[in-house]
Amino acid sequence: MKANLFAVLLSLSISYLPVHAASEQSSKLPAIPIQKSTVKIELNKADSHALTKVVKGIGQKRAEAIVKYRTEHGSFKSLEELAKVPGLGNQFVKNHLNELQEAFTVN
Repeated sequence: MKANLFAVLLSLSISYLPVHAASEQSSKLPAIPIQKSTVKIELNKADSHALTKVVKGIGQKRAEAIVKYRTEHGSFKSLEELAKVPGLGNQFVKNHLNELQEAFTVN
């Protein structure tokens, strides 16, 4: 009986060791920072397809509105000018300005 109990305890402790060692080893690995893409889309050259899904809230309809506005009014001089695009407006640009600045450039 003691031998069986000892065998069970020994097998449990042996099966625990590799799991414990692996968890300790993985916690010692250095963290690798995730970098966002630094490539920005040129707002005055991009087509509607390139503008979609780069910034949350700019889908196909809004991207087409951006291209249409640019065609009718000329190149954008700043990202804030996107507020004049029908369907975007001041509130959208204000709420998403950081995302817009990370995703687009105006040259």
